[in-house]
Amino acid sequence: MDELLKDFLTETAEQIEAVGTQLVLLERDPSDAAMIASIFRLVHTIKGTCGFLGLNRLGQLAHAAETLIGRIRDGATPTPDAVTVILAAIDRIKAVLAELERTAQEPEGDDEDLVQALELQTAAVAVPARHPPATALETAPPEPANTEPSRPARTAEEPALQVRRPETIRVAVGALERIMLLVSELVLARNQLLELTRRQSDDTIKAPLQRLSGLTSDLQDAVMRARMQPVGRLFSSLPRLVRELASEVGKKIHLVTEGAETELDRQLIELIRDPLTHMIRNCAAHGIETPAERLAAGKPEAGTIRISASHEAGQITINVIDDGRGLDIPRIRQKAIAVGLAGDAEVARMSNDDICRFIFAPGFSTAGAVTSLSGRGVGMDVVRENIEAIGGSISLSSTLGQGTCFSIKIPLTLAIAPALIVQAGGHRFALPQVSVVEAVGLGPGAAHTLERVQGAKVLRLRHEVLPVADLCQLFGLADQANDWDAKLVVVMRVGALSFGILVSAVADVQEIVVKPLGASLAHLSVFSGHTILGDGSVVLILDPAGLAGSLGLQRTSDYNVTAPADLTAPALERTRLILFRAGSDPLKALPLSLVSRIESVASDRLTQSDGTLITMHQGRLMPVVPASPDVALTNNLHPILVVSVGGESMGLLVDEIVDIIEEPLEIQIAGGADDIVGTAEIRGEAVDVLDIMHFIRQARPHAELRGVARRFKILLVDDKLFFRDMLAPVLTSGGYVVTVCASAADALALLQRGIAFDAIVTDTDMPEMDGYRFAEAVHEQPRCGHLPIIALAAHPTAPVLAAARASGISAVAGKFDRRALLDAVRTCLSFKDLANTELEQRVLTEKAA
Repeated sequence: MDELLKDFLTETAEQIEAVGTQLVLLERDPSDAAMIASIFRLVHTIKGTCGFLGLNRLGQLAHAAETLIGRIRDGATPTPDAVTVILAAIDRIKAVLAELERTAQEPEGDDEDLVQALELQTAAVAVPARHPPATALETAPPEPANTEPSRPARTAEEPALQVRRPETIRVAVGALERIMLLVSELVLARNQLLELTRRQSDDTIKAPLQRLSGLTSDLQDAVMRARMQPVGRLFSSLPRLVRELASEVGKKIHLVTEGAETELDRQLIELIRDPLTHMIRNCAAHGIETPAERLAAGKPEAGTIRISASHEAGQITINVIDDGRGLDIPRIRQKAIAVGLAGDAEVARMSNDDICRFIFAPGFSTAGAVTSLSGRGVGMDVVRENIEAIGGSISLSSTLGQGTCFSIKIPLTLAIAPALIVQAGGHRFALPQVSVVEAVGLGPGAAHTLERVQGAKVLRLRHEVLPVADLCQLFGLADQANDWDAKLVVVMRVGALSFGILVSAVADVQEIVVKPLGASLAHLSVFSGHTILGDGSVVLILDPAGLAGSLGLQRTSDYNVTAPADLTAPALERTRLILFRAGSDPLKALPLSLVSRIESVASDRLTQSDGTLITMHQGRLMPVVPASPDVALTNNLHPILVVSVGGESMGLLVDEIVDIIEEPLEIQIAGGADDIVGTAEIRGEAVDVLDIMHFIRQARPHAELRGVARRFKILLVDDKLFFRDMLAPVLTSGGYVVTVCASAADALALLQRGIAFDAIVTDTDMPEMDGYRFAEAVHEQPRCGHLPIIALAAHPTAPVLAAARASGISAVAGKFDRRALLDAVRTCLSFKDLANTELEQRVLTEKAA
């Protein structure tokens, strides 16, 4: 693609977005002559450049749209039908531009349908007699003096610089990211030098170092500003969205935006686009009443959705407010009880704000019928998950009959953040300052006290009682100061949740460079990354939302929504289980299909080697792992469950085999420990279901790597850059070769070109073509009928699983559950590899015969 075409595509993309937004505003205010002239100039420029580059299809479409806009400029009233057909033409132009950018050629086909529709609207709109209609030969827009109020001529004393436009250049995003990376490393080097000067009293280097520190801060600020973009870029597409939503639901809705000049990191702008769209759709579908209902309530016929953005305490706050009916608290309360989110007594004790938060639960909806906008219970849970994933929080407030306000708080950037460096158990941790409310001392004479309630620590802070997480207890660290009075409680707030963190001291407050966790630590929800301090030490960054979850405070991912009575899920399949006892813990279980043999091994056949128990099994040494730390080794014979993985075996040491049964396996409580999947009720007794992968990783840590030595090829399909960047490294760390696509259409194009993959991982919620339709389309492709497809869902609920089965999807994994994703991919590829091996063996047998 030559440079001229690249420049055309870049400039046209900016112009086409401006046209769509201005047309919606023009429909509301047809008398804005300046806006009409601006729209005409933009379309005219696109048409002229198309002619120069020989883009005939684009040129014809732009010419037809220009003629209709010219009629409007000459005084014709922009009717809703005229605006709709122009917007359709803009959408077609966008599609052609996208294909042009991909292939450097105009796609095949014509646009006669749209050209005819534009010509019909051109003939239909009436132009007042005093304004002659525009001719097709007209090529120049009117002079600004004809469209703007007259103003005095500029005098000689007025500086000519007033009419100069600011100078700008285009910089590749990759270049900015590279500069940001270098600045991050410079900040680390600055911090190391500052740490050295604290230990040494050399006055000769203090002054230059202070100068260097100031320059580093200024450079960091300048680069951050270069990455910043106004939120107005995000707001620009919203007027058209609201127009289409209002037309679809039969309501009148006005959109008001404030704070468009507020700047935010360009990466975050893209990440909050979808959550903001979901909230606006929610306001249109549920919040704003119909015109008749609003008039009956004494309100204006048209509802208003107001979106505002502002800086607040180092964060960006975005509020989405509607003046609609507000949330129906009694109906939400009844629905929460019906789907099993809470019991009658629990709901009765909740405040209205607590009840409102149920709308963030997966699958939760109070809509009476399923429509294209609502009723499926999908949307608000995704909003909250996406906001929390970038370190933000969301809250809401509602007044019946007056409206609802959603408030999003997100950090200015994900690259560098202020943090508290806290100490606990002789270790240091970084705590994001954006979630810190205050630090409370517990020394003698302090107004606040730390107490135990039912074995858990709580802080009495003024008029509140807050749960407290003890970092030493949480991470199994040796507590060097057992006296509570010698410690601090850092009070945190995540959304509407408040809690405390017990630490020994606050060591420092500094800006840290946030680096992602490696794949081996990515499953630890209490950490969000790591950083390097000035002394060169690596410090883990605590995740406030993960710490809240460790205290049992409810987040989106903690909701367990059961299907309502009218959507009864099919009965659970019966699973053959082996029940056994191990230590003093509750009864334990494993699916019998995971166990290849059950053996009894004498004590003298168990030997300690390098800290691991081993025994002889079928002529080979086999590692043995206790199923519980307190499994007794006093009996003469010990039951061992033999598990095979990758052609190798390992043993699970237990105390007693209780029974082998066949029962439905329903995990009712998710496990908090690494070795437990969850707890189920079996025959009226609570039973812990073990995670066999945890014990395999202990006994055979390299078996998984040997199992993927073939380097399977995975196609990852997700429309969101955030999830592509998050999941691709996870799959790569599992030993897979990953190819990434941003849409289902791009993925299908790869398959049609004959590029082979061993499995596909796809998002279920994608625009244009969702994951279910994509899976059906894949299986219709030649040689792809048996290709394993793993779907990614925010929460694999019963409706999601049912839709996945109907679409031929092999497995479903949670988007934020990395371990489940790797396990699902590994299982699907194992089945595929086994099928291929059996087929090859059958072919060889037939040839030999």
